[in-house]
Amino acid sequence: MRRTALALALLVLVGCGIFTKPAERISVERQQFLNAYARARVLYQHLHARIEALCQVDRLNRETCAKAAAIDQQARALDAEIRAKIDTPESEVDWPRVMQLLEFALGLVL
Repeated sequence: MRRTALALALLVLVGCGIFTKPAERISVERQQFLNAYARARVLYQHLHARIEALCQVDRLNRETCAKAAAIDQQARALDAEIRAKIDTPESEVDWPRVMQLLEFALGLVL
C-alpha cells in the first residue's frame, strides 16, 4: 500500500513538472539587480582598461585594438540604457541587455 501511495505521489509530482508551464517572469529584488549590474560593469571596465593600456604601448595588433574600441562604443550605449532603467524604478529591467555587457567583456578577452 505504501509503495502504491508513494508511486502515485511521485507520478503526480513528475506530471506537474511536465504539464505545467514555466513562469514567464521571475522577480529579482532591485538591490540584487544593482549588485549584479555593478559586478558586470566593474568586470567590463577592468578588462577594457587593460586592453586599452596594451593598445597604447602597441602590445596588441591594430585589429584587436579596433575591435576593442568598437566594443567599447557599444558598451557605453548599453550602459546609458541600463542606467536610464535604474533611474526609473517603475520601469522593467531587461536582463538580456545586462548580460550583453558581460558578453562585451568576453569579446574584449577573446
